[in-house]
Amino acid sequence: MIGFLELLTIVFVVLKAFGMIDWSWWIVFLPAVIAVSIYAIWFGFFGLIFKKTSKQINKSFNDDIFKKF
Repeated sequence: MIGFLELLTIVFVVLKAFGMIDWSWWIVFLPAVIAVSIYAIWFGFFGLIFKKTSKQINKSFNDDIFKKF
């Protein structure tokens, strides 16, 4: 599924390619850069949460198994 920022980037590239806007290319691709930054922050945040939760689950699992013996 395509998001708003990706669609905006496509529109800007098409407008730039047909000469309808005379912005520099970094402004044309700025929505894509913003989208990638948001995705990186999003996945980084959830990656940290997953890592922390995974450590807690493994610790609890190991403690339970060794207490039985």
